[in-house]
Amino acid sequence: MIHQLNMQGKDKVQVAIDRLKTFEPPEGYYLAFSGGKDSVVIKKLADLAGVKYDAHYNLTSVDPPELVHFIKSFKDVIIDRPKDKNGNQITMWNLIPPRRLPPTQIARYCCKDLKETGGTGRMTITGVRWAESSNRKANQGEVTIYKGNKEVLTTLKQSGNFTETARGGVVLNNDNEESRKMVEQCYKLSKTVINPIIDWTDDDVWEFIHEYDVPYCKLYDEGYKRLGCIGCPMASHDARVREFEKYPKYKRAYIRAFQRMLDAYSEERLTDWETGEDVFKWWLRDPKGRFNADDSQINMENDDDK
Repeated sequence: MIHQLNMQGKDKVQVAIDRLKTFEPPEGYYLAFSGGKDSVVIKKLADLAGVKYDAHYNLTSVDPPELVHFIKSFKDVIIDRPKDKNGNQITMWNLIPPRRLPPTQIARYCCKDLKETGGTGRMTITGVRWAESSNRKANQGEVTIYKGNKEVLTTLKQSGNFTETARGGVVLNNDNEESRKMVEQCYKLSKTVINPIIDWTDDDVWEFIHEYDVPYCKLYDEGYKRLGCIGCPMASHDARVREFEKYPKYKRAYIRAFQRMLDAYSEERLTDWETGEDVFKWWLRDPKGRFNADDSQINMENDDDK
């Protein structure tokens, strides 16, 4: 039942529920759960829609302790530990040294290896919203199909119901019956996600949370606007400084990882970094990964993660 939201809010809730019902696969959804406000909303919507799903959280090793504790309070959320091809657990601390550079906005290898490893071959529910960034506005839709089977993607692009994204995927333009059938046919061959709250604003999210009494992480009540990895280079400089003041153990862990990074290729090193703390100071000072010749910073023109 839709609660006492305003008319626009009721409409958005019903649309989100309808989206989930429309594309529900026989085996159920893979629900990507991060513990943030958008995650708790999509999980509640999936319950309201009555669709089958299994919720998964990827343990990144750098999420705030309060967030991890909150996630563990959901007994039906499966905690997955990202692993490499040899079955060894991947953490931020063993990920940094072999990459030979810290994660930056233009080298976000951490997201790929720590957060985006689940849901292969499944229809995945995410809490992606257009309001969060212009990049998402350009590359995400109600249903987004990422790189996968080239023949399938080519057929979708030629159908007229899908738009190609800058990243080589396709976005559903409308939800007519033909489009829905095509999504159903291809989601097992390509990575396919459904974004039921793609058009929701922050106000929509919080109104829903309060109206349905949805539990959320207490860090929001401490002034946090978005939750994510401690030290994430996508966050503002001031936010990162506050995080490392709040979580000094994570600061020390990053410095140790940066030191191992330097030790691993000391003979090949082309920078003036001498210690892990040097790297940390540079990394915290310039989160966008910009390189200033006056600072003798490393040149990343050949970085494979651009």
